[in-house]
Amino acid sequence: MANNLLLVKDEAAFAAGTFENTVCTGGAVRMEQREGCCAYTGYYTSAVLRAPAFSALVVSWNAATPRGTSLEVCVRVRVGGVWTQWFSYGRWSPFIRRASVQCARAEEDPAYLDTDQLRITAPEGADGVQMRVSFYAHEAQVTPVLFLLAAAVRPLTWRREIGDPIYGRCVPVPAYSQSIRDPRIGSVICSPTTIAMLMNRWGEDLLPEEAAHANYDYTYEGHGNWSFTTALAGCYGYECYVVYADIARLKQEVKNGFACGVSVRYADTPIHADEHSLPLVEGTTGTTHGHLMVVRGFETDEDGAEYILCNDSYAKDDADAERRYSLEQFARAWNGIAYFIHGKDNARAIAPPERIMGELRRTEIAGEYALFLRGERRSVPIDFCERGGVCTGTVCYTVQDGHAHATTAHKRFYYTDVTQSGNIRLDPAIPAGTRMTVFLIGELGTMIVADLTV
Repeated sequence: MANNLLLVKDEAAFAAGTFENTVCTGGAVRMEQREGCCAYTGYYTSAVLRAPAFSALVVSWNAATPRGTSLEVCVRVRVGGVWTQWFSYGRWSPFIRRASVQCARAEEDPAYLDTDQLRITAPEGADGVQMRVSFYAHEAQVTPVLFLLAAAVRPLTWRREIGDPIYGRCVPVPAYSQSIRDPRIGSVICSPTTIAMLMNRWGEDLLPEEAAHANYDYTYEGHGNWSFTTALAGCYGYECYVVYADIARLKQEVKNGFACGVSVRYADTPIHADEHSLPLVEGTTGTTHGHLMVVRGFETDEDGAEYILCNDSYAKDDADAERRYSLEQFARAWNGIAYFIHGKDNARAIAPPERIMGELRRTEIAGEYALFLRGERRSVPIDFCERGGVCTGTVCYTVQDGHAHATTAHKRFYYTDVTQSGNIRLDPAIPAGTRMTVFLIGELGTMIVADLTV
């Protein structure tokens, strides 16, 4: 699948495009400074990128968007020698209410954007791609910084390769179950749980809910926007993008020491497979029409049967999330979409979602604790966790149990809420002297952490 991943990620590649109130320095694009100040709006347009005829496309980006700034990525494709309109992926930043863009679709349109995947309806497909990025800032001294643009295309002629067997290669990746996370969202956070596992493999210590609230798409009304999920990893300094790949390419990633995320659909039993018209993957713990999980390795048994090693968050608990599936069955369940994530560049982790240390103090009401930031009492909005039927935040805590845990997410979490007084509710029956850590995870890229001894 030559040239089906189009990357713009260094000074030479960016320089081939055009700049308006923007400049490329240090291998990244940012707003141009004039007399020490940046413009409030700027634009970068990539060169025209050629690709084999394709039927679908997904755009990814890695950028730093400090608070008060955002990016908007648009794409257009060439069909039959004619360019389509520009399709917007919506404004992006972990510090705003992110929302993809719904476009009206006419029957004669040669392409349309389905949340994160641009689908080409013309039978001959498209053969050219161009991306445009708008930079926005509310303060003249602050600028977004774009490090990478990626356009992954699904060729019309796609011959998937299996590659040579791997007899035993596994990348160590922490395994999490989404089933034991915040009950309000646990059943629908496979994508952020997957990216949390992939980043924590490199030394981050993220909670799945922390990733979930920072990549929620208010138009899609969910956490499954592929472009938003990879953009979130980019905020932390990782090179991360969506690809259309085959098994051979997954094997190469694992050989190179990289785990990845994959999009699958499967049934756990032959009966469920028939009922839902889904591929059977034996050993799974349920049936899903759309799911993300981690691929961390491959192995081959003495009879030559190949297996894929996964961290499948559909499991009942963290220990159960490490799974081994038949590679043949997995290949039928996988749609070819993957998240590739590579090492962290700390110089690019300019503006990741924030963690703020807070303090909780006992109130006169049993089981209620008031939040203080820098010594000042802060009332927590009573709709912090849910607004208009949408889970907009998570309040949870862990109790010190004397055991060492590989990551914070491996600890046992208890989920609670905000009281009508704007305080944090904790179980009054918790024994005195118990040491705990409380987390308030918000929707706008901020998590407050408070240690407490009751």
